[in-house]
Amino acid sequence: MQIDAQATTAWSAQQLAAAAYQLAMQSAPCGMFMCDAQGVFTMVNPAYERITGYPAAQLIGKCRFDALHDPSEVAVRQDELSNPPVRDIVGVLPGAPLMANQGAEADWTYLRRNGSRLAVTLALTRLSDARGQTAGYVGTVFENPRRHRNGLQLWHLLHHDPLTGLPNQELLEERLGLALERAKARSEPVLLVLLELDNLRTLRDTLGQGAADAAVKQVAARLKRLCGDDHVLGLMRGSLFVMISSGRNTLSAEREAALLAEVSRPIPFTPATLHVTASVGISSYPTAGNDPRALLQRALLALNAASRSGGGTARHFDFGMQTQSVRRNHLEALLREAVEARQFSLAYQPQVDLRTGRITRAETLLRWRHPQLGAIGPAEFVPMAEDLGLMDELGEWVLDGACQQAVRLLAKFGQSPCMAINVSPTQLRDRKLYGIVAAVLERWRLPPGSIELEITEGLLLDNTRQVVDTLHSLRKLGVEIAIDDFGTGYSSFAYLTRFPVNRIKIDRSLVRAISSVKNGDAIISAIIGMAHALGIKVTAEGVETAAHARRLGELGCDEAQGFWFSRPLTAQALENALAPIG
Repeated sequence: MQIDAQATTAWSAQQLAAAAYQLAMQSAPCGMFMCDAQGVFTMVNPAYERITGYPAAQLIGKCRFDALHDPSEVAVRQDELSNPPVRDIVGVLPGAPLMANQGAEADWTYLRRNGSRLAVTLALTRLSDARGQTAGYVGTVFENPRRHRNGLQLWHLLHHDPLTGLPNQELLEERLGLALERAKARSEPVLLVLLELDNLRTLRDTLGQGAADAAVKQVAARLKRLCGDDHVLGLMRGSLFVMISSGRNTLSAEREAALLAEVSRPIPFTPATLHVTASVGISSYPTAGNDPRALLQRALLALNAASRSGGGTARHFDFGMQTQSVRRNHLEALLREAVEARQFSLAYQPQVDLRTGRITRAETLLRWRHPQLGAIGPAEFVPMAEDLGLMDELGEWVLDGACQQAVRLLAKFGQSPCMAINVSPTQLRDRKLYGIVAAVLERWRLPPGSIELEITEGLLLDNTRQVVDTLHSLRKLGVEIAIDDFGTGYSSFAYLTRFPVNRIKIDRSLVRAISSVKNGDAIISAIIGMAHALGIKVTAEGVETAAHARRLGELGCDEAQGFWFSRPLTAQALENALAPIG
């Protein structure tokens, strides 16, 4: 058998060319790749793996070369990748690809495997077969340090929060989209956690913008430590933090508690230590949705539910929240109309002196009965009115109505129970409150001692100069001040010494504990004793049994309020209850 020497020489040259090409690809300092006519990788060199962070096994035969580009940049410059400027090499020999001459260059941004961005210069050359048909492409990629540095600075400014340096809303939405794409490909869940500080506005109003900024920065640092490298962490707006975690579909009770505890640790600040709490809303793919918009919207619904429940807690999304949200949106529109049309009425719940049995006070309660929906409870519409900025107008209307009722009772009986009126946080923080109260009393020619303003225990923490001055001014005017729901929050008698308080109202949860919970009597007895030592009267709320009423009297409680004595009454029913017998 004879061997064709010319064929052997040609075969050897072909193998030599292929070996030389392979050596050039492997040792080239710049990134190089080859892809087929559809743009799918067929070969990458080590430098390309280093630049992108992806091993060859995750690229070859599995994705197109344009999949590594920054999606936001591709969205704007799609045509450039669909029809890239290239130079041709014609006559590619099977098994012996040729080194491509540098094609037309363009600057691009790669999104590396770790999520970081890298500015590169990409040159593409089209490989054509002998018939002129596209056989594939050769790409050469150079890192672009100068553009990378300048571009990254600009990109960072555009995509990060200036206070904390965390990714902003635009970048977070992009990261969430990428996480969902990967999750769908890998059939794994994605967890989305939103965390918002409950009292940032109070900090800002109390101690200034510097205190609010310090709180946000400190919480950001703490969340970074908690999240580590397993989560994407960002700041969407204000104090709304976002955490994205792949491979998880829930936040355990232990992790919830740890998260809330870490955020609420005191924050050193001059002149006062800062105390913050947070609400957390949680949604996950695929349970709550399969696109970024749905997951964000539903996590926000859960966050709002946590915030409305008093803050300092976490809520997981459930589809019942959507129904509640639709109802809330509907009620908000109706509430605005109700305020304009005055669709409200007042009810009065008596407070009884435990020694004499006389009605000495009456708590004024706001009621809303819609013409079509019927009665809507204050627990539902009052927080709504707060959020909508309607409480100042509603509060003044309640104050005016209570004073009018007191005048009517004075005219009929020569005396009237002290009218207790709830004051919202927004009303108390309003510098105009004193003037409003004084004007209403003057209008009805009513003695200031005829009304009592009830504030919630949580407002004691505000302790701002404006709040303290307002309360002292009202007290100097002769208006009485009561602390409502005492025992559910901070319950510190130290706070009471700083405020001109006449009365505390023990919360119904403590009243229910009398004789049924260990030390229940002792707790109430201690509260009553300390209040009396400070010259403060005590009223018990939620008294529903004769046994509770009797025991409260034995413990020295001054007054009681609850269904055992009377449900809330209409104005006429209150007059009937006050009318002398005989």
